[in-house]
Amino acid sequence: MSKKSIDRKEVLKTLKLRLSEGKTRQEILEELSEQYFDRKSLSIFIASTPDQKTIDKYKILNNILLLLLLLSIAAKTIVGIVLLSSISIFLIPFVFIFSLVNIFFTIEVSKFKGYIYNILGILTLAGILKLLSNFDVYGKGILIDVAIGLVIALLSFYLGRKMFPNYGLFGPKKDANGNMMLE
Repeated sequence: MSKKSIDRKEVLKTLKLRLSEGKTRQEILEELSEQYFDRKSLSIFIASTPDQKTIDKYKILNNILLLLLLLSIAAKTIVGIVLLSSISIFLIPFVFIFSLVNIFFTIEVSKFKGYIYNILGILTLAGILKLLSNFDVYGKGILIDVAIGLVIALLSFYLGRKMFPNYGLFGPKKDANGNMMLE
């Protein structure tokens, strides 16, 4: 059998099937490595994909995170439209461009993609710091946005750590021997 380039959909389908069959992640990596090139990318897919038991366990918290992200998107879109329309109607498309980034994060969280949680937490904390640096301009009105942002950041880091304990900011963590930790 000859190896081929990675087909993301096919790999994820096989990965989820093998996880549901009870195979270990290392066994799945060995099986997929026989079919596909790029063992490192396969390791990343495997480490960032939760099994069904983990999804079921953290589904409620993930749904709360999704709800907060949707609330944040709606609020920022409305405020952006109101503020930019007072300057120029031609600036309104920028509101939707910035919303697309948040929508991307929301879609990835809804799919339980392991790589997104730490990135979301870090970017949310950066947004909070930016808001707080402008506290004298916006006043106490930003405290609600800061509170929602803190909950989003905390949930993101918590879910990332609990659902993907061996997945760090830059991919799967490595053990003392330099091997990627998948379990």
